[in-house]
Amino acid sequence: MGYPNSVKVMVLAASVLGAGPAFGSNMTTACYEKVHQPAVYKNIKRTIMTHRAHTRWEYQTINGRQVLCKVHRPAVYQTVLQNTLIQPARTVLKRVSARDCTRNARIYSNF
Repeated sequence: MGYPNSVKVMVLAASVLGAGPAFGSNMTTACYEKVHQPAVYKNIKRTIMTHRAHTRWEYQTINGRQVLCKVHRPAVYQTVLQNTLIQPARTVLKRVSARDCTRNARIYSNF
């Protein structure tokens, strides 16, 4: 005894339109759990200039006399540590073994 044509049409429509998340399309049912990965930071050493080079006039004592002299001061550099974000925090899906799979861990996806 065959199925009536209306049932065949409904089954075909359900498989094409996707009656359920894993019904009809190329989606598979697998178990995953959401896992939080914290942000990744790295300390980077940088050399920065703390004072620019400059020239200024200063009074200096030479042979007991006050003399106005032009004095050049070189730039001053310092090494600092900078905490840099390498990868932001995120939530990823981790596959769960079949025996640990619960109804809450089941996710329908294209993986």
